[in-house]
Amino acid sequence: MTETRTSPSSTAFSRQRRTLLGRAAASVCALACGVATAPAAWAQATAVPESSRILVGFGAGGGIDLLARVLAERIPAHLGGKHNIIVDNRPGAGGQIAAQALLSAPADGSTFLIAPLITPVLSQIVYKKPGYDPAKDFTPVGLLAHFQFALAVPANHPARNVAEFVAWLKAHPDRANFGSPAAGSLPHFFGLLLGGAAQIDIVHIAYKGGGPMLSDLAGGQISSAIQTTTELLPLHKQGKIRILGTFSEKRTRELPDVPTFAESGYPKAVGSGWYSLWARSGTPAATVTAFNRALNKALADPVVKARLDEIALDPDPRTPQALEQLRVAEIAKWRPVIESSGFWAD
Repeated sequence: MTETRTSPSSTAFSRQRRTLLGRAAASVCALACGVATAPAAWAQATAVPESSRILVGFGAGGGIDLLARVLAERIPAHLGGKHNIIVDNRPGAGGQIAAQALLSAPADGSTFLIAPLITPVLSQIVYKKPGYDPAKDFTPVGLLAHFQFALAVPANHPARNVAEFVAWLKAHPDRANFGSPAAGSLPHFFGLLLGGAAQIDIVHIAYKGGGPMLSDLAGGQISSAIQTTTELLPLHKQGKIRILGTFSEKRTRELPDVPTFAESGYPKAVGSGWYSLWARSGTPAATVTAFNRALNKALADPVVKARLDEIALDPDPRTPQALEQLRVAEIAKWRPVIESSGFWAD
């Protein structure tokens, strides 16, 4: 019988080999398990689902839709991990359809609503039954951007500035009118705001869209019109209309030579339109905080700023609390203006 002996050095080597192999196997397992659970762990750590959608209450191609698509593209980079955002257009009823869609969505951060000022503010004033209460049904996520409005007259109008225009209105009460793209639109209410500030009666002429209104303005069929600076600017540059004043707090980049109404002596005729982001009420605070931080970083991104500048939007990142404070302040501002006019959307 042949006896086989193992040397002490050989035994130590075998034990060391088994230890190294065991550690390697454990590392491989840990790596594989980590890859498999990374998305779930990331989602749990950040309180953010792996995908979400942004509801837009208007058709594709408009300013609010472009804003939504820019943010859907840039926000994920600031959330970390793997996240996907899609834009879901639900046009109709001035944004009401999209707002209702948010109400039926789960409160888990998978659905957001990008909304113009009318949704969280004006709907609570102009509709007798708006169908939702932003204070109870929505959770503020963040303010996005502002856009500005201005008043313009036909190119052959005798008024060359706001003071001359107000004097002309008082001297010609039968021709004191202004057009807006629609009844219940922000331009409509800015006209009411100006009339109150200047203490003049100015008749509102509601159009079905901005195109017909601008055509009548350039042709002299109406004495003035109020619209976004973006819409008015091309005709202003062509010399077909003349922009007299803006409602912004300070002069706009696109119209540096046009004074604000505040500069012209009417400090109460000030305001802007704005877009904001909302979640369903009950969405976890950690989820809202994560999205707000990512949103504000995206809005500060030079690429985003440049793209918003192309459509005359001024980014204004704020906290959810600051957005809610703005909403409450805007309701307090617009309610007496609109209610004193007797206007109702229903």
